[in-house]
Amino acid sequence: MFYHIPLLATLLPAILGIILYLVGRGVGKKVRWPATIIAFLSVFLILSMLPDLIGYYQNGGQSIYVTYEWIKSPIEVTFGFYIDNISFSIGLIIAVLSAFSCLYSTKYMENEPGQAGYYANLLLFMSGMLGVIFSSNLLQFYLFWELMLIPSYFLIAFWGTAKRALTIGFKYFIFTHIGAVCMLFGILSIYTYTGTFDLVTLSLPGVYGKIPPNMIMLIFALLLIGFCVKMATFPLHTWLPDAHTEAPAPISAMLSGAMIKCGAYAMIRIFLSMFSSTMLQTSDYLAIIGIVTIIYGGLMALAQTDIKRLLAYSSISQMGYIFFGIGVGSELGVTGGLFHIVNHAIGKGLLFMCAGVILHQTGTRDIRKLGGLAGKMPITAISCLIGALSLAGTPPLSGFWSEWMIFGGGLAAGKVLFTLIVVISSVITAGYYLWFVWRVFFGATPENLENVKEGSWLLLIPIVALTAATIVLGIWPDLLLGLIT
Repeated sequence: MFYHIPLLATLLPAILGIILYLVGRGVGKKVRWPATIIAFLSVFLILSMLPDLIGYYQNGGQSIYVTYEWIKSPIEVTFGFYIDNISFSIGLIIAVLSAFSCLYSTKYMENEPGQAGYYANLLLFMSGMLGVIFSSNLLQFYLFWELMLIPSYFLIAFWGTAKRALTIGFKYFIFTHIGAVCMLFGILSIYTYTGTFDLVTLSLPGVYGKIPPNMIMLIFALLLIGFCVKMATFPLHTWLPDAHTEAPAPISAMLSGAMIKCGAYAMIRIFLSMFSSTMLQTSDYLAIIGIVTIIYGGLMALAQTDIKRLLAYSSISQMGYIFFGIGVGSELGVTGGLFHIVNHAIGKGLLFMCAGVILHQTGTRDIRKLGGLAGKMPITAISCLIGALSLAGTPPLSGFWSEWMIFGGGLAAGKVLFTLIVVISSVITAGYYLWFVWRVFFGATPENLENVKEGSWLLLIPIVALTAATIVLGIWPDLLLGLIT
């Protein structure tokens, strides 16, 4: 049975989501509960792989490799899944965040039109992300990469909150598709010289040498552009602030908490296994991209008065930390980057959901029109504070460990000056998070918000669960570090 679990965990949300759309268009919001069950079923299936994965490692294995016959002619390509400690960890957090977003949507989106279409696209989006993480070959990886794009475009364009949602969705589609096309050229170039799309084969010694030296940097650059667009690193970030701001809150949580991590995962999975020497040659340039992204995103976040836009720019800044950790190339830096992928997924998913509750209960996301909500929305306030402190690198929360590992990784790689700049830049991160929390939850309460109450438990359950995860991983970081290392 285990052999088929990765296939089921990845494709069931898409298949059942399409069926749900076809049979559920006439039942309105009743589709929300079957959709939520489907999302949590995928989480359960991924979790069920853990005992086998642990057993495999204990017996000296490094990964679980599952393949099916797919294309035989004119080229031979298998359809497969590659499960190791990294793909399992990131796949699990993506599935959990998607399932929580689905549960959150049952209340947040209950009065929106097109319920069947919304949940079908959410499940397709979830399936696309899981397919990217678990794919065993580059062609399949690319197809799932594009599958992420289509449903996420519809979720932004048709369920977005702005009058310009269609325009914003189109901008998002064009930017990310251009990045994907660059990545496709890189993938096809790899196949041209190596004769394979298979990630395991491509990681073997000697395969890298089949690529002509004058083509290596070009292929690396094409792939890097695709990954950087998805990660929204400077200067390929301009699609993110609008898309993440105007998407519905649960979709913002998925976009910022899960989707943009796929680019970071791709850097780890493809670059470190195939292009490690090229990464070493370009590590200074990669570190600079990370630093500029951290500072730019942080300064832009400081200038925002819209909660979701502030969080969107903070995601750009946080991806800079991850990019820096991976880019410096040291073992500690990459491990810190991996840990921060999970921590940012939890923390930013939590903060976007808190922003959604604030908007849902007050009718505004303008920080200037808010204040004193801690006494009226205590659960949201405490959770938001914990999420913000974690991403600001405050001990003993989970974000502290990953950020300090990234700092240590920079020093281990000999990037002392670069690391010092990153450490100093973290003051900006603390500044915009604390300013946001103080203005929204403390101080005087505007007269029109005197009767505001806490959000529904359907909104709060995912928030409380993510808050608990932030605390638990802060106190016991080895729960995750033991797996990802």
